[in-house]
Amino acid sequence: MKVLIADDHQMVRTALRYLLLDSFPNAEVEDVDNTVNLFKKAVKEKWDLIISDISFPGQSGLEVLKQLKAHVPRIPVLMLSMYPAEEYAIRCITAGAAGYLTKDSISSELVSAINQIMSGRKYLNLEVAEILASSYENKTKMNAHENLSDREYQIFKLLIDGCSMQDIADKLFISINTVRSHKVHIQKKMNLQGDAEMIKYGIEHKLG
Repeated sequence: MKVLIADDHQMVRTALRYLLLDSFPNAEVEDVDNTVNLFKKAVKEKWDLIISDISFPGQSGLEVLKQLKAHVPRIPVLMLSMYPAEEYAIRCITAGAAGYLTKDSISSELVSAINQIMSGRKYLNLEVAEILASSYENKTKMNAHENLSDREYQIFKLLIDGCSMQDIADKLFISINTVRSHKVHIQKKMNLQGDAEMIKYGIEHKLG
């Protein structure tokens, strides 16, 4: 089994490598620390599995997931995140991920997730399955934040987390004018007036 790990934190990559080799001692494991190298290695080499974080400086893991599914759709991608499942699981699965794990569940679920994905199935633990089921049941009652693009949602999350527009520009490697433009579109799409309403919405929907 040949596995590519993508995470911008060395400690996480080391921990994932240890867990993988402990359960799959014959696995060939490589790692990268950014989405550019993730995409390059994914399309140039043959992989049985990609394990990728969602959060990277600049381009997000969710954005590169969509690129991977467009260029190398046969490679299953297991997405990891520090965010609760209700915040990103649906977006990841919809974008083509083979599974979604929160980082606090890696030690207990990673091996099961890999075994299921390598058998050709998606890995959906009970929490993610319930979120997806609830989403389908209530698809006619879509929340305002679900209408945001992935980039808009990323910026919206940073705004309600208290980041300034300059902080967001620095984190995502975009101009502050681009952030300002996204913020205007976000508020318009969500029919929110000002930062206070955005923060209130985030609290009410448990996004902060």
